[in-house]
Amino acid sequence: MGQRANASATPRWIVRCVSLLCLALLQQVALGHGSVSLEDDLCLIEVGFFRAHFKVYIPDRLQHERFCEDLPVAGETVFVMEYVHSALDSMPIDFRIIRNLTGLGRFTRVQDIEKIDNLDELTVFHHAAAAQADVFTVLHDFQSTGEFVGVVTVRHPETQQVYKAVFPFKVGFTGFGYWPLFVLAAIALHLHYLYLNGRFARWTRALLASALLAAPSGIMSDAKGADAQGADAQAAAGELWISRSGEFQVRYAGDLQPPAINRIHGGVLHLETRTGEAVADARLTIAGGMPQHDHGLPTQPRVTGYLGDGNYRVEGLRYHMHGAWELVITIDAQGKRDTVVIPLQL
Repeated sequence: MGQRANASATPRWIVRCVSLLCLALLQQVALGHGSVSLEDDLCLIEVGFFRAHFKVYIPDRLQHERFCEDLPVAGETVFVMEYVHSALDSMPIDFRIIRNLTGLGRFTRVQDIEKIDNLDELTVFHHAAAAQADVFTVLHDFQSTGEFVGVVTVRHPETQQVYKAVFPFKVGFTGFGYWPLFVLAAIALHLHYLYLNGRFARWTRALLASALLAAPSGIMSDAKGADAQGADAQAAAGELWISRSGEFQVRYAGDLQPPAINRIHGGVLHLETRTGEAVADARLTIAGGMPQHDHGLPTQPRVTGYLGDGNYRVEGLRYHMHGAWELVITIDAQGKRDTVVIPLQL
């Protein structure tokens, strides 16, 4: 007997795409904020190997609410750096805010700022290098919204080595942050899970079955003359169903009309080519279930014999509840494989 295709055999490119998407999101979260990062609910800024806790306040508008970078409104703003490295106590710190015209948004880096020739023309605030013990604090009154870049420069007093950090930020509408990206990642992972467990295949069959039921062009078969076993008469009682690829057409007539709940029964399946020729020696796999309830048949029906003239005897069917069912018939014949979905309403 033919076997159903394994829905969990996922193409590798899907796994790779989902993995790359997740990695890209994680990289954006890690790198999207310049030199400012979130650690243990505290914002940190790294100027070379020097570190400080970084806070931004808009006291006149938002009282004690604290921000890392992006600011929801314009107004008088206080930038605070609490030193993690005590060496910063004695180091002159230069603090500058410029309009961000790089076009890189929150992905602006130090090297991007160093390429700007007219830095003074873009500067909206500049605090000349000066040492402040324990905490570095500056205040700037933003008169308008927009995109900006903060530039922090420290010169080591002994080695004269210069260290810089930049933090791009917005004033005004700060967007939705990374939540849309996380939502997209969650959706992608969930779709991947649905593909792995075969739900996509079941939903596709259910949609196809609904479309076939609603189609006005459903073809009802003409009755054939009954043979001694009555197989042709039973097969002719069913509607004609076309396989997904159009290679075959199937009629099915059950022994119980209408089908009864919780009774083992069978029927006759009639198989033809697309041109109406009876198909013999086919391997048929019978499966199905209730797509809306996401479960299969309670039994394992199978073909028990060939009756001739394209008719096959099916045994072992049982439906245990009322509702929308489907029979999924996988056909292996004449060197081809195709599938027919027959919807049933009990």
